[in-house]
Amino acid sequence: MLVIPDLLSAQELGVVRGTLQRAPFVDGTTSGKKSLKKNLQADKTHPEVQQATKAIVGKMMARREFTSFAMPKNVILMFNRYDPGMTYKDHMDAALMGPSQAQALRADLSFTVFLTDPADYEGGEFILQTPYGTEMLKHPAGTLMCYPSNMLHRVDPIRKGTRWCAVGWVQSFLRLNEHRVIAHQLDELRYRMAEALPEDSPLPEEFASVYQNLLRLWAEV
Repeated sequence: MLVIPDLLSAQELGVVRGTLQRAPFVDGTTSGKKSLKKNLQADKTHPEVQQATKAIVGKMMARREFTSFAMPKNVILMFNRYDPGMTYKDHMDAALMGPSQAQALRADLSFTVFLTDPADYEGGEFILQTPYGTEMLKHPAGTLMCYPSNMLHRVDPIRKGTRWCAVGWVQSFLRLNEHRVIAHQLDELRYRMAEALPEDSPLPEEFASVYQNLLRLWAEV
């Protein structure tokens, strides 16, 4: 799992939240089962919502931590809102996500960008079932959390306040999680090596050639 605590600054959060305060919201079950999901989602056709979507995706793509971890080919993002009594029961994200089959992406990774500080609402914990146990997560506003889409997860009921977030899915150039983990580890090592060694050292470029050749073997374009 990747966590970037400062994806959005306080000013950027203010702009996004202002957009969501003006935007129309629709029943969240338009993109999920009524038996599991009770929330609201921003109307994705609204011009300001589209602008905010592009802004957050742009911030994600500008972060080396995210691109190294996810190797993103395509990204879908939407805005959710949870008022008191709203929840999303245990579920796993669908393998194919998008407005239609023709425009679908394969969901390799899922993510949440928290837009509300934990002190502003009660309940609403994000519960993630990982191979290492259950994680109960409630990150500060502006934080990005990204994890494999094959993990069961839920949002506990809101007791007080409102929880806003951006959620989405990534189709990676690397289909297999095992390949993404190895590629991410190698990329992080390459980055640290380049920082530690003299500028004229040939080792970072030699190491990079191994990394690039692995991507040639594994990547799906």
